[in-house]
Amino acid sequence: MPAKILTAPATEPLSLSDALAHLRIDTGNLEPAPAAPIAALAGSGAGNVDNGAHRYAVTFVTAAGETQAGIVSAAVTVVDKAVNGRISLTAIPLGGVAVTSRKLYRTAAAGTTYLLLATLADNTTTTYTDNIADASLGAGAPSTNTTGNSEIASLITDARRAAEGILDRALITQTWELTLDRFPVYSTDNTRSEIRLPRPPLQSVTSITYTDIDGATQTLASANYKVDTIGEPGRVVPAYGLSWPSTRNEINAVTVRYVCGYGAAATVPADIVRWMKTFMTTAHETRGTTSDVVAELHYIHGLLDPYRQFGFR
Repeated sequence: MPAKILTAPATEPLSLSDALAHLRIDTGNLEPAPAAPIAALAGSGAGNVDNGAHRYAVTFVTAAGETQAGIVSAAVTVVDKAVNGRISLTAIPLGGVAVTSRKLYRTAAAGTTYLLLATLADNTTTTYTDNIADASLGAGAPSTNTTGNSEIASLITDARRAAEGILDRALITQTWELTLDRFPVYSTDNTRSEIRLPRPPLQSVTSITYTDIDGATQTLASANYKVDTIGEPGRVVPAYGLSWPSTRNEINAVTVRYVCGYGAAATVPADIVRWMKTFMTTAHETRGTTSDVVAELHYIHGLLDPYRQFGFR
């Protein structure tokens, strides 16, 4: 039953700032938040910036992350966007040698939240003309600085992957696919009809596709199967009174795509997070490989015992 990850976690169980604090590493190596750009009406006729007062802020982006929003600009008021609806930004701050791009954020008219306006994919451009309506603004500016030591960011990921490998479990939300050569053999009590999904806890099943006896790819209707997200590992069985469809006799005829993991960082069990911190400390102090560090942590593996999964090795 080969299973593979399709979508890696968007976050980690530990933030960079938490990791730096745990390792007692000075945060002075973080890229400082930028100064304010200069904003003024562009005087270029009609535009899309909504009527009202707007302010701007900039962030620096490095290989490790993004700074928090920097100092905000003075407010610029669009009175009538049909007459003067564009805003010119100048003196956009430049970052240090680690900065690879910068992001511009703006408030909606009379707003206080800074939303993504544009990304400058360099560290040289110092001007930008804003012609974007409020409705087209993006995500909010980050509130914390994540531009620190890229080695520590890698250690966080290494620690999470090591824990997941030991536990056969997913920590942060991620998408996986399980492929089978055929559906399980039918049985009236479903004991042999179930599909067991690796890397619990299971959150949901996105789709079940299969190759029918004519060689066509079919998607099984969700009403035709039931999903167990309570037991571990998660299971999928035919709906009451139904059985799995017939498939062509070929490899990887069935594919189950599903979402698994505890969810956000705050929902990962504290014992697992504590083990991750110990992993990072050992790795940082010894500069060992993942296998070396895991071997050295035998004395604290008991923290993981309540969460171990067996049967998918």
